[in-house]
Amino acid sequence: MIEACEEAHLRSPEVRTDELDGTAVTLFDVDGFGGMTKQQRKEAVYWHACLCYARRDAMSNQSVRERFGLDDSRASRLAVSRLIRECCEEGLIREEDPTVGTRYRRYIPAWT
Repeated sequence: MIEACEEAHLRSPEVRTDELDGTAVTLFDVDGFGGMTKQQRKEAVYWHACLCYARRDAMSNQSVRERFGLDDSRASRLAVSRLIRECCEEGLIREEDPTVGTRYRRYIPAWT
């Protein structure tokens, strides 16, 4: 489900669990990166990091741009770098290896 949302550049699904009603998943149709709120973008980055980790990989600035369908322009790189930094500050993700240079940084979910 997460992978399908990523391929379509959609907002991450909302998952709600209720002891009486079970689990409900809501999918959203959003106009890509520009159509998401900052919180929705952060959720998408978190789920992207989880999906990469499940694939035995790590998230990068480039993989996040691809996830959102963004080009390689300076503006896109800066926007994604800022978003990744905010996700790290909020404890959603963390650097896989803090000793590598900025250009080669890769990220994994904070819970790993």
